[in-house]
Amino acid sequence: MNCPLCNNKAVFFLSVNLIGFWKCENCGLIYKEPHSRLNRDIEKKRYLFHQNSIADRGYIDFLNQLIIPLLNFVRTEDSGLDFGCGHTPVLSEILKINSYNCDVYDPFFFPNADFSKKYDFIVSTEAFEHFFYPEKELRLISSILKPNDILGIMTELYDQISDFHNWYYHKDPTHVCFFGNKSMKFICKKYGYIIEYCDNKRVIILRKTN
Repeated sequence: MNCPLCNNKAVFFLSVNLIGFWKCENCGLIYKEPHSRLNRDIEKKRYLFHQNSIADRGYIDFLNQLIIPLLNFVRTEDSGLDFGCGHTPVLSEILKINSYNCDVYDPFFFPNADFSKKYDFIVSTEAFEHFFYPEKELRLISSILKPNDILGIMTELYDQISDFHNWYYHKDPTHVCFFGNKSMKFICKKYGYIIEYCDNKRVIILRKTN
C-alpha cells in the first residue's frame, strides 16, 4: 500500500479488531487500511456528538496547550485560519476574544472558506489524524500560508506510546492517520517548514520558510 503522506511503499504494521495498520518507513506515518474509513454521513454524525463549548473550562485548557505557545509567534494584526474547526469553532472564538483575526474552515460544517486568501497563521487542532489524504491537505494548507508564517498543529504523536495496539487514540473510528516526530520532520523537508516548538506529545508549531 502506498503511503497517503509521501506515496512511498508502506509495510504492514499490526492488526487491531480486524483493522490493518500500515507504517511508512520513509516518513513514519502510520495509517489504517482504507476499508476502515467511515462514509461521509456516518463520519459527520460522529462529529456532531462532540460537545465542545467555549463555556467548557476543561476544553479551553486543552486548546491552551496550543494557544499559549502560538501567541509567541503571531501578532494581533495577523490574519489566521482554523483549519478543520468542527461544528463549534471554539479555538477561533478564543482568538477573536483576544483580538486576533481568525477565519474558519471545516469540510463538513464550514466548507466555504476563501482559499484564494493568504494567511499569516493557520491552526489545525485534532484534525490531522482525520485526514484521509494528508498530502492533499498539506498542499492546500501550504498554498494559503504566507512565507515565514506559522502553522500550529495539535495531533497526538505516537512516539511516546509503548503499546500502540492498546493506544486509545486509534480506537476512534474517525482517526485514520497517526504522526510521529519523523513524520513532522518529513513534512518540514517536503513543504518547507522549520520546527519552532514541539512538546513531543501533541503540539507542534512550524514556520514556513518559502
